[in-house]
Amino acid sequence: MLCIPVIDLFAGPGGLSEGFTACYAGKRFHIVLSVEKDFAAHKTLELRSFFRQFPRGEAPDLYYRYLRGELAERSELFDAFPDQAAQAHSSAWHATLGQVPLKEVVRRVETALANARHWVLLGGPPCQAYSVAGRARMKDMASYRLDDRHVLYREYLKIVATFQPTVFVMENVKGILSSRYQDERIFSRILEDLGAPWDSLSPSDAASLPRPRVLHGYRIFSFSTPATWECQLRPDDFIIKSERYGLPQKRHRVILLGIRDDYNVISPVLEESWGKPLSVRAMLDGLPRLRSRLSHGDTDGVGWADTIREEVHSKLGEYTDACLASDVIAVLDTLPVTLGGGGRVVPGGTPPQALTSWLWDDRIGGAVQHESRAHMPSDLHRYLYASCFAARYGRSPKVHEFPKPLWPNHRNAVANERGYVSNFADRFRVQVWDEASTTITAHLAKDGHYFIHPDPGQCRSLTVREAARLQTFPDNYFFEGNRGDQYKQVGNAVPPFLAYQLAGIVSEVFEQCLDQEVERSPTANIVYTSA
Repeated sequence: MLCIPVIDLFAGPGGLSEGFTACYAGKRFHIVLSVEKDFAAHKTLELRSFFRQFPRGEAPDLYYRYLRGELAERSELFDAFPDQAAQAHSSAWHATLGQVPLKEVVRRVETALANARHWVLLGGPPCQAYSVAGRARMKDMASYRLDDRHVLYREYLKIVATFQPTVFVMENVKGILSSRYQDERIFSRILEDLGAPWDSLSPSDAASLPRPRVLHGYRIFSFSTPATWECQLRPDDFIIKSERYGLPQKRHRVILLGIRDDYNVISPVLEESWGKPLSVRAMLDGLPRLRSRLSHGDTDGVGWADTIREEVHSKLGEYTDACLASDVIAVLDTLPVTLGGGGRVVPGGTPPQALTSWLWDDRIGGAVQHESRAHMPSDLHRYLYASCFAARYGRSPKVHEFPKPLWPNHRNAVANERGYVSNFADRFRVQVWDEASTTITAHLAKDGHYFIHPDPGQCRSLTVREAARLQTFPDNYFFEGNRGDQYKQVGNAVPPFLAYQLAGIVSEVFEQCLDQEVERSPTANIVYTSA
């Protein structure tokens, strides 16, 4: 099959790449290089690159044995398929951009592209880069101190300027729209730099990089707002609200689409979904139920239930909502003492109600990386109360709506004159069954207080697999590293199902670009690289 090469910088665990590996109009995007500095995320990229080299549904049984933890080492899997392993090693590069020598970056990109005429650059430079973006345009290069945050954005810009992809996609947090540096809006400078990338390089960078024969600029489009010739897009027009596009998550991110200016293309936009967004229930209902664990003295389900009952009854007198007190007591009487806390693989489960073909893989034989955390009894009480509150009122409670003994144990957790605790209003937040989830973030690596499971009986925070489901990672996507590493990767990623839709837009752009090439030169031989 003919392919368009893709390079993914600051790739994380590969959410953008996962979406771009789908097929459109007879062409397929092929990930030729992913660059990531985090070791665990890099190992995840390697493993997924290995998996993608097999046709859909034809990954070896040994891969699933590795997912289930039945192999002693990952090397057993890779040694059994040396060609695929070699390709995975070469396409996933563990490197910190800005620290690795520039010549090595250029060499890697040149090798990966293999003289491809058309290609795509993906990436999301970490958000702190934008606090100092644009300094490279300053004429007096000695007037500022070069730091790591500055380098991050410059590294993406260098690749755009030097290798001039036909299309680039850049993603970041919504906060870049309001960020300023020296009274200048950073986002305006970003658009200006990306519009004329070579001219935006510092003199030293321009001298160190191979200069293209023809210097191209870029027109920057939004994936969510149609472009017009009459007026420019506003900064907010670049925000994508994921819940509007078939995702079960209220994740709002800025995503730019750059198209090289030698093509006269007007980009289409994403098509919004009809009706209510996908819900937490549609994604999680069907995963095996788990109980939480106790941070101290966890033994079995009976001891777990007794601990929760003792904790709740000691504070039940502080409840001011009689209905909620009744709801909590009803759950205490039915705590599922036979449930386990999960593990690397939990047998059972049924397909999700939504995105079934995208997520479900019955060859797994259960749910992988589905393991509950250990919590203090006081936090389990908060989780139980919050999930009962959401079940009754359809929303997560604010801190001032908890019984006073359940407020955060912090000197600043005090009520104002209206009785509200503004500093910790959302310190404990339950995901509501019939709504889209809140934004899945890397904070999950620290604790689960913002991601409480909606089932009161399970009395816990989300597992890695549940967070991955809400991020629309397929169930056979395995995250390497310890559990904290896994949570961090899931929270930092672009949702693959959103990336899949972005790839559809990019594919339509390529159709227009290639049609224009044929119009200019009907005998031109358009060459792709092959996978």
